[in-house]
Amino acid sequence: MMNMKIFKKIIYIIPLVGMIFASCLDVEKKEFEHLGGLNTIDNQESEQYYADLRAWKATAENYGRPVSFGWFSNWSPEGAIRKGYLASLPDSIDMISMWSAPFELNEAKIADKNIYQQKKGGKIFVCYILHNIGTGITPKSVSEEVQAENPEASSDDLTKLIKKATEEYWGFTSGVKGSEDHIASIQRYSKALVDTIVIMGYDGLDIDWEPNGGGDGDGSLKGAGGKYLHYLVEEVGKYFGPKATERPDGKYYYFLIDGEIWNANKESAPYFDYFITQAYGDSWLDYRVSTLRNWCGEYYEYQKHIFTENFESYWNSGGVLLKQAAYNHANGPKGGVGAFRLDNDYDNTPDYKYTRQAIQENQRAYQEYMDLQSNNNTEEQ
Repeated sequence: MMNMKIFKKIIYIIPLVGMIFASCLDVEKKEFEHLGGLNTIDNQESEQYYADLRAWKATAENYGRPVSFGWFSNWSPEGAIRKGYLASLPDSIDMISMWSAPFELNEAKIADKNIYQQKKGGKIFVCYILHNIGTGITPKSVSEEVQAENPEASSDDLTKLIKKATEEYWGFTSGVKGSEDHIASIQRYSKALVDTIVIMGYDGLDIDWEPNGGGDGDGSLKGAGGKYLHYLVEEVGKYFGPKATERPDGKYYYFLIDGEIWNANKESAPYFDYFITQAYGDSWLDYRVSTLRNWCGEYYEYQKHIFTENFESYWNSGGVLLKQAAYNHANGPKGGVGAFRLDNDYDNTPDYKYTRQAIQENQRAYQEYMDLQSNNNTEEQ
């Protein structure tokens, strides 16, 4: 049951709208089928199937195996067209990062979300390009008031006025980065974001960090070599990720980063469960590894590194997704594989054609790598 004290504490900042398979991966001689998102069969046999599926999903915890991951866009789980349903994803997809208004929930989205999380054991993360204080959870009334008071303002001027009003809403009134009120507002926003994610029933946060290529001008979290973002990482990291000291509801919440990861602060690295490399169209994956190792040094871990393809551009060919799925570095196995706008793969025949192949190849390559390591260790003894 929802903690009403927590809900009342942050409800004023949440812009709520409405109400709060055949991927045939052989695991322990069981085949997990893609049911096409219909989920109409509920009997003893299906209950056992989903129990087995959830148990297998749990084997990815503590990096027990590489994960299958994707950013999901255009979430619209209503009507006969199944592309917008999380429930239509291949059952063995482990993790989804929402690139589609995660807090604008209605009855259909809640039901779809519950199927993926509770029935199929998948994890869903909130994802934003996170360059500014207030992203995702500032009340719409803040921008609406600015617009009402400045009916003749140009688009550029309106953007600046809304940004200033948003910062002031969160307590950043001085306009001076690194000032006491700037740091305090970052921390205030970070905790509110954590509370919102928990209340809305998600499984963690994925930071899309693109300070050079992602726009937003002089964002209030940009600058100082990732120092200001690090204040957010430290605050969120109290509750999410491997360094958390307090876990809401006793649950493990994940903490991820993607984008220009190397432009974050090195000291942020240990707070993340996974580094997600946007290796779009790129099969030079050793270079991707060396880039992150050069960034965070001793904090780099191979099993935390997920490689992804761009299905906004390559959904109909698969791009290099299968090469990424087959890849492991000589010094350690990767953390997983996935794609941006994964849902576009639904339009292939069969639906999710390349995702299904990548899921199998991801696990095959991992098992091959582990078997080789075991054989080498045996030979050395």
